[in-house]
Amino acid sequence: MEDHEYLAPHPGVVYARVQLLSRIYRRRRMIMQSAGSAVLGAGLLVGLVQMHGFIQGDAIPSAQAPGVGTFVSAPPPLPPLSPSVTPSEPHDPDEPERNAYFAAGYGWEEAEKLAALWNLEDPAEAKVKAGARLLDGKRLPFRPFH
Repeated sequence: MEDHEYLAPHPGVVYARVQLLSRIYRRRRMIMQSAGSAVLGAGLLVGLVQMHGFIQGDAIPSAQAPGVGTFVSAPPPLPPLSPSVTPSEPHDPDEPERNAYFAAGYGWEEAEKLAALWNLEDPAEAKVKAGARLLDGKRLPFRPFH
């Protein structure tokens, strides 16, 4: 048995090799994570730019390749309308009530409490009802919280 004892490596050498391999693997993992993060970030940025253009109407899906995510630019815009014809803006009938509600200093938390107090499902309805009361000169059940 004494003849073969010299074949086993020294424990210090084994431990140093284990630490060296650990550092190498850790370094590789960090490099791969960094590269993956960079690729993911670039992909998200490109997707954001394309989605923004799609939402704004700058790009439309290509009809040539259905199911493929390619986009072509939108057709040129139509010429402007004559000055006599103006597009009508959508008018919100509840806007004055909501403006009065917010001008009095009330917010979303108060709208939720008013909706619960008045048995309304939607706090937006409570804002409109409260704004109508404020425009009529009536007081609300409580003051704004802030």
